[in-house]
Amino acid sequence: MNKNLKTFLIKTFLLLFLIFGSIETFYQLNPYKKNEIETSYYATIIEKHTRLKTLKSPKIVLMAGSNFAYGINSEMIEKAFNQPVVNMAIQYDFGTDFMLKQLENELKQGDLVILGFEYIVDSKGKINDKLQLSTFYPEAKNWFGYEDLIEYFKEHFKLRISALKLYADKIFNNNQPEPSVDDTENMFFRRAINQYGDLISHLNNPSLTPIPRAIIDDKKSLIEPIEDINIFYEKMRKKGIKVVYVFPSYAQSSYNFDKPIIKKLEIELRKNAKFPILGKPNDFVFADSLCQDMVYHLNKTGRDIRTEKLIEILKKTTETND
Repeated sequence: MNKNLKTFLIKTFLLLFLIFGSIETFYQLNPYKKNEIETSYYATIIEKHTRLKTLKSPKIVLMAGSNFAYGINSEMIEKAFNQPVVNMAIQYDFGTDFMLKQLENELKQGDLVILGFEYIVDSKGKINDKLQLSTFYPEAKNWFGYEDLIEYFKEHFKLRISALKLYADKIFNNNQPEPSVDDTENMFFRRAINQYGDLISHLNNPSLTPIPRAIIDDKKSLIEPIEDINIFYEKMRKKGIKVVYVFPSYAQSSYNFDKPIIKKLEIELRKNAKFPILGKPNDFVFADSLCQDMVYHLNKTGRDIRTEKLIEILKKTTETND
């Protein structure tokens, strides 16, 4: 190796060390880290798991993506069945494997788990979203892993860059008022949920008109999420815990277009599922006027209607089993 190349490599190494060292130092000493845990929507995992861990059994546990977060009135379910309820839903990008693993050790005999994943859910989800959530709730690191060291370092680097961007945003928007459930604009922040875990920050916000079209890839398959649920179902069944699946809420206008694909996914579910599937997809299809800002998200009126339908279906199932 000639002297000039060696000098270049040494300088390059020192420059990279300085850059990555500075990023890591900032990440560890980030002055806004405490503020972030008080404001981030992902930090709602703290309240949700606190409730999940402290509720007496038998209890009802809801798990899905944002269609459950937006579209369930847990208080209505609690009153209908005289059992405590916790809504664990945040968003679908965590993947079914992660969402189900976070419940496994917190359930007891007699509990009922209601699942209602979106049609676009997959098993693995997005590592970066799970990693971000684990910064607020370290126990979450036990619910996911990495394919290899390359993915590990890549995702941790992306996490640090995201923190740097948030820091810059805080500096340039320092005078922004803190979001509140009482305002008519913000939706995603830590205090955006009620005591049951339901998202309530959107209830007094104006609904989007028209509701944007959803497009489901016609190659979409639910085989891997179904297998995750099958494994979870068998584990819970052995412990005396009931697990049922219901279809997600969906806007009528998009359902009209996506009905053939949704029918294909329903057939896939019924063919491969070992767990009980309650109702049909069109049981939870709602007029666009009952949606908040996308096909899976219901507004205040919509979530109450959806909850009434869910209670009705659950009661019919209970009566049949009796």
